[in-house]
Amino acid sequence: MRRFLFGVFLGIVAGWAAGVLSAPQAGSETRDTLTERALDLRDRAVRKAERFSEEFVLDI
Repeated sequence: MRRFLFGVFLGIVAGWAAGVLSAPQAGSETRDTLTERALDLRDRAVRKAERFSEEFVLDI
């Protein structure tokens, strides 16, 4: 199940990247967009990991 979910996640990321890279923008705009979205994704992942760890600790 874990491998399946990883595959789904990887597919979503690849599709998103293909969409962003094929968008009609200048290269610098595309890089800026990718940077902003990557930072946002990182921040969201950190927040989710913190929430998960807090819930996990509370369950113990």
